[in-house]
Amino acid sequence: MKNIGLKKGYLELMDYQEDYTEIYNTEKEELLKIYKDKISSIEHVGSTSIKDIKSKPIIDILIQTDDLEDFKRYTEEKVEGEIYTVKKEPTMGGDYLIRKEEDGKVKAFIHVYKTGDRNGITSIMFRDYLNNHEEEREQYEKLKLELYEKYKEDRQKYTYGKDEYIKEVIQKAYQEIENKEE
Repeated sequence: MKNIGLKKGYLELMDYQEDYTEIYNTEKEELLKIYKDKISSIEHVGSTSIKDIKSKPIIDILIQTDDLEDFKRYTEEKVEGEIYTVKKEPTMGGDYLIRKEEDGKVKAFIHVYKTGDRNGITSIMFRDYLNNHEEEREQYEKLKLELYEKYKEDRQKYTYGKDEYIKEVIQKAYQEIENKEE
């Protein structure tokens, strides 16, 4: 996974890289081999899945599974180790979070939800909405840059600073879906 990764806890924003999709696809294949039938869906989410905006150079992957407890048990017994580690403290989105680390850098965040969980679904909606609305995408990047300048030494504040905007975009995405159904 070249051109990707940050030391744990660090914050850096980089220009969009055309190889993010290729890197995601490689990770997806690896995860499908590891987890086989435990994955009901797998998606590239987060800022590296949004065309032409600056992002942390970490690939975000969303996995949905029909049996979250079985998935957790399997991960902790068979997968967790030197490369894959489970974040033990609670996450903002309530997901089961696995970090992929290599060469002292976090390369990917794997967010795992039970199939149909609202947080998993809204991650996909957010990505799709921004990829389909250039002005909204530009506004999101502007917010990210402002927060980066303000909180580059505090990754948690940077992340929390995006929360309200993300919720607004998700509401717009829901509204757009409702309008298409009418």
